[in-house]
Amino acid sequence: MAAAKTKRALALCGASAALLSASVLGAAPALADTMVVAWAHGNVHADGPAVSERVVSYVNPGYSYTAQCWLEGDLVTDLGITNRNWVRLKLNSGGIGYVSAIYLKGNDKGNVPNHC
Repeated sequence: MAAAKTKRALALCGASAALLSASVLGAAPALADTMVVAWAHGNVHADGPAVSERVVSYVNPGYSYTAQCWLEGDLVTDLGITNRNWVRLKLNSGGIGYVSAIYLKGNDKGNVPNHC
């Protein structure tokens, strides 16, 4: 009887360990930040990728900013470019903000590889 309980306990421990390792291995890896460079002056908006959001900062040509990821939002047309991709930035003051990728150097996602 004791051997049967021990086998069942070991089986349960093994199943728990397998589930734990599967959940750890299946967890999405943390996304690395990407440095982006602005080529034009653009508004940085709070709370989401929308032109109606409050402006909390700006990007300025030639300056670098820390980006986390890109996502789709409001369609923006400016400087002869139209795009709905936005980049989530880490703000120097803390928190995050969103800038249209049209103000950043690189591809249509501001050269940010990670999707939010």
